[in-house]
Amino acid sequence: MTYDEFVHKGTEFYMEMVRLVDVKLKYRMEFTDEEKQIKDHIMEFQHQVKLNELRDKFEKCLEIEE
Repeated sequence: MTYDEFVHKGTEFYMEMVRLVDVKLKYRMEFTDEEKQIKDHIMEFQHQVKLNELRDKFEKCLEIEE
């Protein structure tokens, strides 16, 4: 599954995959290759959200200065 496919699955799928990863980490279970890929997609998605938040804050600061 590509990152774009992962993102287009929707919020419910994302939340279920986050729960899956959390449970596997909590109980120190091994990840399958597909789960590792999903874990990477979750991390990428979280980074993108954070970047967007920072970009929005930066743009608001620029608007205030102008």
